[in-house]
Amino acid sequence: MKISASMKPTVLLLVTGMIWATSANAVPAFARKYDMNCSGCHTAYPQLNSVGRRFKEAGYRFATDKDKKVSQEISDFLQLEKHVPISLIMKSRPYDKLDSGDAKVRAIHEVEVIVAGNVAKNWSGWFELSGEDEGDFSIGAEAAVLTYNYNQAFNIQAGRSAIFWADPYGILGEHFRLTRGQVGVIDQSFGGADNGAASINALRQNIGVYGRVADRVLYSVNWIGNADDNEGQNAKTISGLVDVDITDDIMVGAFGMSGENDPAGGIGPKRDYTRAGVQFQADVSDARVQAIWVTANDDLPSGVGDEDNDAVSVQGFWTFRDDTLRPTWVPLVRYDHYEMNDGNDSFDELTLNLSYYFTQNVKGYVEYWDQIDTPNFVKDDSRLTLQVTAAF
Repeated sequence: MKISASMKPTVLLLVTGMIWATSANAVPAFARKYDMNCSGCHTAYPQLNSVGRRFKEAGYRFATDKDKKVSQEISDFLQLEKHVPISLIMKSRPYDKLDSGDAKVRAIHEVEVIVAGNVAKNWSGWFELSGEDEGDFSIGAEAAVLTYNYNQAFNIQAGRSAIFWADPYGILGEHFRLTRGQVGVIDQSFGGADNGAASINALRQNIGVYGRVADRVLYSVNWIGNADDNEGQNAKTISGLVDVDITDDIMVGAFGMSGENDPAGGIGPKRDYTRAGVQFQADVSDARVQAIWVTANDDLPSGVGDEDNDAVSVQGFWTFRDDTLRPTWVPLVRYDHYEMNDGNDSFDELTLNLSYYFTQNVKGYVEYWDQIDTPNFVKDDSRLTLQVTAAF
């Protein structure tokens, strides 16, 4: 097969990315600290298994860490030869093509720097910086979270993060996604009363408590500022979440948020909004099935009347492994459905993703996204993406 001149740069970048990925041997900070493989806490990175969920909930520590003295934990954190508390994530998109646009060679698409871990007996934190090609690689702060980890049942958390940061399961948070596109449900603004285009996944100032009761019930309650408001002015939103492990492999959860958005400068009416939903996750052998449903109510911009919209996402993937239990191939399929304009406009989207893990912390994938149904006034679109992600 001959390669056209226009395709040669793409092929070269893809091959270079694969060579670079297979030669990478660094591991993320948490795995470095504990001399573990990434598969000890992940099914397919960054999705967590039960060990990884408990590790996150406890402030990025294992039960054996509880016996350490404060001075020893600080020493471990600063022990550069074993635990540099910094992780670097780089993403390359050698090919990215919307059906409605031109093909792009995004050799470096995004760079993230994460500083995270525990620094004292009861304190842990997460701080993330990132820059993307869409924003000319301007570096900006993403999630920043500080936690006081009292015990398994009670922890205090303050952060500029998504509302449900404390949730350790794999579909309600953007930081667990396996695909280019976000899960449809958490990426919707619905009626827009929640600060315009803000979604469930938007960054917000928030403070709250979370914990695990009776070993199978996780709860989280938060007081929240408006989405994308860095100073958290007129915080009038609350959220709550309960996840129940029915068995070791099956979880069902319910969550919600209710708030009031004061317009900037007091121009225009105040708008109330609510979001309520349920989520589900089940592991069967090496397969994971996840589903999430949300119903949203938003006051109209005029302040008179409201609108209701629903959204649902269902995702499934299978993790193939080699003899060392390292993930290799991970095929994924997701269906997203969401509504706008009081349910009068609906969208249906399909995502097909095939990932390959060159190492436990370096993967490449090909992803096809398609709008299989849209309102009459919206032209259907599709997208094909190749991406390589490496976490150091």
